[in-house]
Amino acid sequence: MAMHRRSNRQREERREAFVNQAAAADTAQLHCLIPADMHRQLRVMAAQEGTNMTALVITAIEDFLATR
Repeated sequence: MAMHRRSNRQREERREAFVNQAAAADTAQLHCLIPADMHRQLRVMAAQEGTNMTALVITAIEDFLATR
């Protein structure tokens, strides 16, 4: 499996774009404590998918809410 590495500048630009997009919407901050291993898994998954942890968490919450 080939992994593409992004430069720090590319990561910062993607993060800034995501933050700006989120700031333009009506948002609230969610703080929660999760097991360290789960955090590491989420961080790795985000890197593999070329996204960020916030986007993955939002998707998971949307999927959860859609099943209710």
